[in-house]
Amino acid sequence: MPKNKRGFSLIEILIVIGIVGLVLTILVVSLNSKQKDIRDNKRISDMQNLGATMGILKNETGGYEQSYCELKNVSACASKDNSKLLKLLSGLGGLNDPKFKPSCLQADACAKGCNYSFSKLESQDFEVLFYLEKGLGGSKVKGCYRLTPSGLSK
Repeated sequence: MPKNKRGFSLIEILIVIGIVGLVLTILVVSLNSKQKDIRDNKRISDMQNLGATMGILKNETGGYEQSYCELKNVSACASKDNSKLLKLLSGLGGLNDPKFKPSCLQADACAKGCNYSFSKLESQDFEVLFYLEKGLGGSKVKGCYRLTPSGLSK
């Protein structure tokens, strides 16, 4: 009389482990890509809001100098009590990159990721550097991007 087989063979167990590992790898890669999209969408939204607010500041005061910001992280402007930018953008103190903390005052420092930083702030011009992990619009190139009075650009 043949014996009834119970349990699984080693080969069957290894095949199941391999399939589960493959599925988990695909899920992790997909999740990582979605997280980059979410962070980039937040960065773009933050920069569009900041750009619009800087435009209002210039219209109301005649220039950007009344932001009283310095060439460092944008959120540092919130510590300036006399800043008109703080009055126009109430969440200024929390306006930070969702992943990166160091400032980037020059484009080459921004190449590996950085917090939103003023790199130029003059009466009639400004520039904020920020990092995108997946790119902007049709340009799917990660790296340093700029917010200027003209808008967002690489």
